[in-house]
Amino acid sequence: MMTKASSRTVALLFFLLAFAFVGSAFAQYTNLVTDGTFNQITYSGTQAGLTTLYGQFGTGYLTVAGWTTTGYNFVYAPSTVDEGTGTGGTFSGQPKEAPGEYNVNGFGNQYMWGSHNGGTVAWGGAGTIPGGGDFIAADGTFQAGPITQTISGLTAGESYALKFNWGAAQQQSYNTNTSEWWKVSLGGQTEYTSTFSLTTGSFSGWMADTMYFTATNSSETLSFMAGGTPNGQPPFSLLTNVSLEVIPDYSNWMTYAGFGAVCVFLEAGRRRYRRTKLTAAI
Repeated sequence: MMTKASSRTVALLFFLLAFAFVGSAFAQYTNLVTDGTFNQITYSGTQAGLTTLYGQFGTGYLTVAGWTTTGYNFVYAPSTVDEGTGTGGTFSGQPKEAPGEYNVNGFGNQYMWGSHNGGTVAWGGAGTIPGGGDFIAADGTFQAGPITQTISGLTAGESYALKFNWGAAQQQSYNTNTSEWWKVSLGGQTEYTSTFSLTTGSFSGWMADTMYFTATNSSETLSFMAGGTPNGQPPFSLLTNVSLEVIPDYSNWMTYAGFGAVCVFLEAGRRRYRRTKLTAAI
């Protein structure tokens, strides 16, 4: 039979082992996504060196770290998303005309409805964006194409939690109600967000979503594909604050904790037995 000291030692060791296991699991909570807030922007060509211009990326003059796209997708900040109309920006023909479709010298007039251009919603400052960065607005009907990133460091068979914030908006100067959603894939697995029904001239606000995927390879493609209706009334799906983290396996921790609990139970039983014998002897 275990002595008092030995049973205590065993229980303590197993609880310490369980605690260390949980600590190591939490230490592995690393975001595998590069620039999930879309603020690591690089300009090239005629726009090289600019820091204030936002616009369509994947067009040869604007890139976002880690991400690629071939679709009608734009990078916005809350301070630029409604700073113009469909006929001209606040700084027409200048580098500060942000954001812009890559059409004339890299400037354009693709804005969302907001309080600065006749819409019903104030977008606010940077603090209103989850994660504090910029965001993507992707047209779900016109020249639609996915926003993708190759994710490395995965373990086949492990489960991962994909978290992001998304919303719905409409291109300024259009006046029909729209609907928006995201189709999200990791490798060969696909999930969908809910569908948001948007009143024209407004913004949905930011919504949080979490999806779960199981890796089949050490490197897989993460893809966000915007969807929306109706065609010709630009429905834009918004995206920001993207992260992908492994879901830790607690099965071993439960084993260790359970064994420790058994040791504590046995020690408590031994003490009760000893007190009973002492009482009987008296």
